[in-house]
Formats: sequence, C-alpha cells, structure tokens
Amino acid sequence: MLQNKRVIYFFLILSILLSNCTNSTIVFTDDFENESLDEWSKSGAGKVYLDASKSHSGKQSICFESGEGFKNRAFIALENKTITSLERFYGSMYMFVEEASPDGVHWTMIQASGTTPNGFHSEIRYGGQHQKRIMANYDTNPIKTDCWHHTQFKIPEKKWFSVQWFFDRKSNNAKLWIDGKLVHELNANDVDKGCLANDNNQNWTFPLFEQLTLGWVDYQKGGGSRKIWIDDVILSKEKL
Repeated sequence: MLQNKRVIYFFLILSILLSNCTNSTIVFTDDFENESLDEWSKSGAGKVYLDASKSHSGKQSICFESGEGFKNRAFIALENKTITSLERFYGSMYMFVEEASPDGVHWTMIQASGTTPNGFHSEIRYGGQHQKRIMANYDTNPIKTDCWHHTQFKIPEKKWFSVQWFFDRKSNNAKLWIDGKLVHELNANDVDKGCLANDNNQNWTFPLFEQLTLGWVDYQKGGGSRKIWIDDVILSKEKL
C-alpha cells in the first residue's frame, strides 16, 4: 500500500512539473469563446466578428470578410508587453479558408511588425500569390524593399487546417508549418527569392516585435471578396 502511494505521489508531482513547464512556454492564448475581442484591435474596412457558424473547438471562432485592395482588409492585431519582450516566438492557430485569392493576387494572413535596429519599420509576413501558393514576404518603410520567397505549397481550402509559424529577430529567420508539415524556411535556400527594391541590400532585417497581425488582405483589386475563419490562437516560446 505504501509503495502504491509513493508511485501515485511521484506521478502527481511529475504531472505538476510538466504542466508548469508547458504553461511557462505559452505566453498567450485565445480560443475566441468570449463575447468580445478586447485584447485585439481591428483594422480595415472588412468585417471582423465572432461567429458561431464554424469553430475548430468550442462554440465559436472569429470570422474575417475582406474585400479588394488594402483598404478593404480584415485584420486583428495584438500589441502588448509580452510581444515586445520576445526575441523569437512560435505561433499556432487553426484556419478555414473558404476560397483563397486567385492567381496573381498577393495576400497576407500573418504579419509581425515593428522598428528594426537600423531605425526603419519592417514587416515579416506569410501569405501567398501565385496559383494560391504560400509565400513569405518582407516590406519596409521609409526605405523600399518588398521582398518575396515563394513555395510550391498551395494553401488548403474548405476545411480546418493547422498553421504554425516561427519568427526569430536575432537570426532573421522564419518558418511555416501547415498541418505539421514544414512548407517554408526563410534561411533554408534562395530558390525563387528576391526583392523589388534594394534599399536594404536584399536583406530581411527583422524588427522588434511590436505588433502581431492576423486575418486577410488582398493587396490588388480584381480578386473579389474573401471569407476565412481563425480559431485557437497560441503564442509560445517553444514549438508545441
């Protein structure tokens, strides 16, 4: 009996330790089960709202309805001390894309932005452009860059899928996983990679992470409207 109690006690302590370790790794979560989006700010003329018609877990998710061009984007943004304190972080969420942007229209769905050590503003993004293929994008102001790194992976449509990303401002590296598969790593190769302007010598200089933006924007007109859902957002110091 005493031996059994010791075994139970051991596994109880182990469970607590593992739980504490996991909790210290996670820095932010939102399953969108609340009645408001108090921790997020909205931007763009598109619609952003909590929606009970679809969810990956629980009773509701957040729906984005965007239109043509940057003005009609549908975005939510997170700005807090947790974000600015991170030199690198992992993010994860589930997405449901009704229909991705048509060929030739450049879109963004994930963006981290802020001021670089060199004093200019930069944005590191994941989205896509050609034949609905995933693309990493980097842009700056006031200096001009607008860099791209294409992949061969097409974004899933009409189903829930997992999205995980990694941003590291020390190594200027980014990674993206779709349903657990690594589909992009910025520093892995230079295939189909370049910049429209050369004010930063082709470099992707990452910023201090001042803002994380999620949602959808089509930068060009002519692609119609988009409707997507996001659920179960997690930010963490380590990959979960």
